[in-house]
Amino acid sequence: MPTAAERRRHYQDFTTEVLTLCTNPGVRKDLQDGRGRPVKECLRMHKYLTVRTAGHGQRHAHYTVASLIALVDPLETLRTRPTPALQQSADDLIPQPKPTPAAPQLPATGPIATRALSARATAGTSPSSTPDVPDARPPDPDPYTTAAWRKRPNLGVTLARAVRRAGFNEDRTDDLLHVIVRVGDDHLHQHLLPSLTGRLLRAGLAWDWPVLLDDLAIRVFDPDQVATRWLDAFYLTLNPIKD
Repeated sequence: MPTAAERRRHYQDFTTEVLTLCTNPGVRKDLQDGRGRPVKECLRMHKYLTVRTAGHGQRHAHYTVASLIALVDPLETLRTRPTPALQQSADDLIPQPKPTPAAPQLPATGPIATRALSARATAGTSPSSTPDVPDARPPDPDPYTTAAWRKRPNLGVTLARAVRRAGFNEDRTDDLLHVIVRVGDDHLHQHLLPSLTGRLLRAGLAWDWPVLLDDLAIRVFDPDQVATRWLDAFYLTLNPIKD
């Protein structure tokens, strides 16, 4: 049985591959054909998704997310979203102080990998006058650990952003979220997610696809856990806790 980190890595790889597939208009149209349909009716999707989902379970969640990704115009996304949404954390609405630049320092002793200073950081100096200085910062954590994964925007965060950034009515969005966490998977996949995704895309927003896929897969076995996480994220993003 795969670990949670292995499942998340698969979800990341799967959604990345689907985004790439959608650069082909014909493939994108075939994937769109599965929107709101159960797997048994998604005959045109099997050619692209059977191999990519084999052995991973939760086929309905995979097919649903693939059909929603196909609603996104990949060329329009490249033009309008220079920063991928999946790199934003759940608390990104809180203003963060800008870091104060510091002079390069040698690291403390220990097995810290060294890297050369970037050309941008050393602009205005000649290569011969700039020594390679080790970077004392620790390496980035594994992005598939639970702590790192939970910093990415889930459904609740995205709906809160729709309120804050795209003018969605807060009370109606709150009511919609409570409907989402209560309905069964079939109704969520076939009706609510397709219509809501269309609204988000028209507002210039989108899901973090791997996180959505992960939550939909978990929801089959533990809907209360996912519901609590979505609700908490919605309210905390709208009303961030001040330090």
